[in-house]
Amino acid sequence: MSWYPLGHGDSSLINEPIFKKLGEKYGKTSAQICLRWHVDMGFIVIPGSKNSKHIAENLDILDFSLTAEEMAEIAKLDKGKRYYHRTDAQLVQFSAWRPDF
Repeated sequence: MSWYPLGHGDSSLINEPIFKKLGEKYGKTSAQICLRWHVDMGFIVIPGSKNSKHIAENLDILDFSLTAEEMAEIAKLDKGKRYYHRTDAQLVQFSAWRPDF
């Protein structure tokens, strides 16, 4: 599962040259390339936005796939930085939550 796959809007992530290059190739935004990488990796992607244009763009990633070489090039960007952090107390709270129905 991929929480915050766009790094909370981290401009240094979104502005990586590989995303721009591939965006030009596929006619997509850098964010769409990043999301497609997550999907092609087999992750469940949970991007968030309050902007209706961005929500629509986030869904418009299923008409192309990245090549194995492109996937490997993007994977090299790993800087060991996590965007989703939770405490043990939050984990307990999450696991105890039950919907009202």
